Amino acid sequence: MLVQLLLVLLLLFIVIGLLLPQSYNVTKSININANTHIVKPLITDFSQWHKWSPWKKLDPSVEFSLGEPSTGVGAHQSWQSKWGAGEMTTTALSANKMVLNILFAQEHIIAANVIFTQNAKTVTVTFQITGQATLPLVSGYVAVLSEHILSNAVSLGLNNLKTVAQLSDAQTIMESHGSQNRTSKS
Repeated sequence: MLVQLLLVLLLLFIVIGLLLPQSYNVTKSININANTHIVKPLITDFSQWHKWSPWKKLDPSVEFSLGEPSTGVGAHQSWQSKWGAGEMTTTALSANKMVLNILFAQEHIIAANVIFTQNAKTVTVTFQITGQATLPLVSGYVAVLSEHILSNAVSLGLNNLKTVAQLSDAQTIMESHGSQNRTSKS
């Protein structure tokens, strides 16, 4: 009886997993009170990600390696942690958009768009992530879990980005006013 119950539960688990969508989408935006020229390099230059990226706090075992170049089309970053390895490459970059291809464990492919929209005194940064889980029988569960983890991580990262960018912009403004005051006193 117990064996039959376990078999039914296993079959149910597999059927549900097969019925779940294998793809997922995450879209998160934030308004940052800073200029685009402050915000954009924090994202488009992988050597700046340590200032705001949440991944080191979420997984202290992660180690990042930067490729050359670290910015622009072809920029590359890879990582290794106790949870696995991955890599990210910038595939397109324009004045208002960055496109990334991300590969986890040599099989889990993610596409990401980062969109910059300059408003009067703010920049809206939008991360759009789409992914496809490819593990046999459990892809649906992996997709649900990935969407949940990425949604929370992107929200945390955007909040960190906002803090770093606004502090950088405020410092730039203060330094600018300081140099103007020194020039006007001369």
